[in-house]
Amino acid sequence: MFRFFYFLYYIAWSLVLPCLVALSKTLVPKWRGGLDYKLGKLNQEDFPDLARAKKNLQPTRHLQGPIWFHAVSVGELNALIPLLDFFSGLRIVLSVTTETAFQMAKNKLKEDLENNRIKLFYMPWDHPEIIQKVLARIRPCAIILMESEIWPALLMESHKLGIKLAIINAKLSDKSLRFYKLLPQVFFPIFKTLDLVLCQSPADSRKYLTMGVSKEKIFMTGNMKFSAIPSKSSKEALQFRELIGYKNSDLIIVCGSTHEEEEALLIAIFQELKLVYPNLRLILAPRHPERFSIVEDFINSAAKLTPIRLSKLKKSINARAKLNLEEKASISDILKAVYEIDEHDDLDNLKVGSSNDVVLVDTIGDLMDMFSISNIAVIGGTINEKIGGHNVLEPASCGIPVIIGPFYYKNKFMVESLEEAGGIKIAEAKEDIRLILESLIKNADLRILMGAQGKNLTQKHKKISFYVAEKIKSELLNL
Repeated sequence: MFRFFYFLYYIAWSLVLPCLVALSKTLVPKWRGGLDYKLGKLNQEDFPDLARAKKNLQPTRHLQGPIWFHAVSVGELNALIPLLDFFSGLRIVLSVTTETAFQMAKNKLKEDLENNRIKLFYMPWDHPEIIQKVLARIRPCAIILMESEIWPALLMESHKLGIKLAIINAKLSDKSLRFYKLLPQVFFPIFKTLDLVLCQSPADSRKYLTMGVSKEKIFMTGNMKFSAIPSKSSKEALQFRELIGYKNSDLIIVCGSTHEEEEALLIAIFQELKLVYPNLRLILAPRHPERFSIVEDFINSAAKLTPIRLSKLKKSINARAKLNLEEKASISDILKAVYEIDEHDDLDNLKVGSSNDVVLVDTIGDLMDMFSISNIAVIGGTINEKIGGHNVLEPASCGIPVIIGPFYYKNKFMVESLEEAGGIKIAEAKEDIRLILESLIKNADLRILMGAQGKNLTQKHKKISFYVAEKIKSELLNL
């Protein structure tokens, strides 16, 4: 049964692959990033020290190749980065799926990438021949996947070569489990390739047991996203807040990882509340970079507001710092020659003030900074039913109260933990978000209490990455 499935899987990928390539080059430009990587083309310039013969591969159980870590997108990458520090001295290759995660990895791991401790690439498509080509080139000693990445070709081809396989921060949704159980003869062999499964919760542990993974390979280590680390200290956050131009009396609402249909509701709520509370400011961070301009146009046209892009705001901050060092230089010279701001931009308008109430986050990797300078966080993906939620622990780790909509089924355990700690408010319907927001705006003591309770929860779980690293080393790498 499995061999027949794998044959069909090979045929399906062979038929779909030309379509994916064509779409990447035409209708879906966001797929274009890393196309060569996705097709398994790891050239010598990118991976000069990992080249291996592409033929006559022999199974290996020795720690002679790099460790391959994989994180799909931004949330998984943020949880993974603290873990990588525990593997200093070992060679690492890191793959991601989304363009946003790729850019974030380049920013946050810049030093490691420059000194070649870490190699970064896009996850190849799961065509068996592509996977074989990549494995032949990298020859990893172990592949460590984040959360729920069950890719048949990657797992089966790696298992054939004796490459150790692990899923960390592992979870399985009820929907996925029901699907896998429909075809046990197909999926049980795939799950049995796993050498180590480190689960987020007891419920996830039971699901992997149901799929045939032996109990000796399953451990409950908790959710690594509890280990989210604020990118700025409290002092640095206050300084950054002042640099942007916010006053102490300003009350800042940050709406992070928003999706289509969510921005319209949140901006409408903001406009309503601002009539009553004129010191309100809004930071809006759409989830996907390709929507930055769409959201900006909406704010300009439909909402009749003038948003300022964070990218330009940061250039203004840098330019002002530069002016302090080069007093003789004119503002226009510095902006044009050094920071490449459009010559029509006015430096004085590149700061938050009474006429610029909305900041649009159009940069990668700055959302934690925005959480650190804000008073209240609203997390997107929870208002649009199709999405099912995003990480609520990042703002909680910054000590601010969190608000979400009614749809958080992808992060149920995380949300329930934060709710039990008292750091989050859940709107039963999207219309309730306004009422919750206003209650927090009115009650500074409640904001402080919720922020402290949420931060306390994340502090208690800071050691999760350490525990995960120790399990990988002892159970998978024999270190």
